[in-house]
Amino acid sequence: MASMGTAAGGSAADASMKSAGPGKSMETEIAALEARLARDGGTSDDWNLLAKAYEFLGRPDDAARARSHIAKPAVGATVSQLSAGALVAAATATETRTSAARTSPPAPAPSLAELEARVKKNPNDVQAWLALADLRRTEHDDRGARDALAKVIELHGMTAQSWADYADVLASLSGGSLAGEAGRAIDSALALDPANLKAVWLKASQAHEQRHFTEALGWWRKLRAALPSDSPDARIIDANILEDTQLAGLPLPAGAAAPSAPGPANTSGASGSAEVSGTVSIDSRLAGRVQRDATLFIYAKAADSPGAPLAVLRTTASAWPVSFHLDDSMAMIPSRRLSQFDKVVIEARISRSGQATPSAGDLYVTSPVLHPAPGQKLALVISREIG
Repeated sequence: MASMGTAAGGSAADASMKSAGPGKSMETEIAALEARLARDGGTSDDWNLLAKAYEFLGRPDDAARARSHIAKPAVGATVSQLSAGALVAAATATETRTSAARTSPPAPAPSLAELEARVKKNPNDVQAWLALADLRRTEHDDRGARDALAKVIELHGMTAQSWADYADVLASLSGGSLAGEAGRAIDSALALDPANLKAVWLKASQAHEQRHFTEALGWWRKLRAALPSDSPDARIIDANILEDTQLAGLPLPAGAAAPSAPGPANTSGASGSAEVSGTVSIDSRLAGRVQRDATLFIYAKAADSPGAPLAVLRTTASAWPVSFHLDDSMAMIPSRRLSQFDKVVIEARISRSGQATPSAGDLYVTSPVLHPAPGQKLALVISREIG
């Protein structure tokens, strides 16, 4: 079952929604204004302008987030114009409002260090925590993103989109499961915005995971109806609809072929056209903490999609380095295979408990985003610990 990607990670669904919106220049100016307000603060008029611009682009959750600042204006630059048409001038204006400043390039987005400094200085800065969570998700730091969003929950600053993002990172940290706290986060997102596309996608995935296939069909169809006809996600959703129709025991639409499962593992170790091979070793600083024959999980995950891993290998670390090979024959779910995704990350984790669910004290490494092409070789070094 293919699932939706994270907004900050640039999922296909997010990309399709952006491509249907206004021109690139407006988005660039909005990004500049957002970065300046995040860095320096602003007046109620500043935040109201940003909210109006988000509404103009069809981003109601971001608009609500911007308006949350209106009641507590900060010292910063002043913007008097309150229409989306005034954004080009307002967004590039600096505090001095000089003509030269208005032609300057947009300010860069805050760095990780800058955002961490902001929340340390002001732990009640909801916008900084949200920006920090987004940046950590972009860098595939799911644990850091979870902790940042937990702070936003504590500050009562969550929107439908941030609840959906929270469900996303919780699923990533629990082997793709959308049960428990992740499921409650999805419900919180839908309670705030029943049309939030990411929340609808996750709800459909959750129903499929729980084998409530008829319920999943309802969510998939709702999502499909909300997407543009030329959306790159349409093919994925259509495949999910066919799969859950078959699993629910319902007749397939006329002319539709049943979803295909991957063939059995072959002796060559390759399946389809996607594979990743390599070695896993342990940082010398951590080697003394690892017992002989410790349980080692190596798995491929979609870089911008929650849900079950695409391929999983469980082995033991009797000697380093450990060689591995991942391909379609190692899929957990027939409709969710390595060859169906262009961007993946590989994670290797030593499990203290021997269980697949990550827990405190596990040692791990996560690869950069890569394309799972034949001949792809990795050399991973476990050097991090789950806190």
